[in-house]
Amino acid sequence: MDAENLTRLTRRRSTTIEYWCRDSNLGKIRQLIRPSSATGEMADTFHLASTDMVEGYVAADALIDIVQQCRLKQGVVPVRVRLRVSDSLPVGDGTMPIAVCAADLAESIDPRERQAGLSVLQQLIDDYHHKGN
Repeated sequence: MDAENLTRLTRRRSTTIEYWCRDSNLGKIRQLIRPSSATGEMADTFHLASTDMVEGYVAADALIDIVQQCRLKQGVVPVRVRLRVSDSLPVGDGTMPIAVCAADLAESIDPRERQAGLSVLQQLIDDYHHKGN
């Protein structure tokens, strides 16, 4: 298994939706979502630039409530929030596991994000094999 094949197997696991959000609601949205491990301080892991955009994951059944609570708007610039919406998210608290974020980045149409995701995925696969698993 390599990163390209793993990306094909996990394709369309989530949908990315971008929103405008008032500055006053950014903190609230951070509390309602599961942050991406590819943003903020963790952006360095993926060799991506850190931004002030809020990025994270949300279960599909919670999306409408979050959009309403935070008054998010699609199609309005500047984009301040990027959510990855999925029917099933890994159990846990805190940032989303790095492998999940890498798999999602590997599907990006942005060449830098795609390469960052593939590189991290391949490193995780290689580390797994080197540990004798």
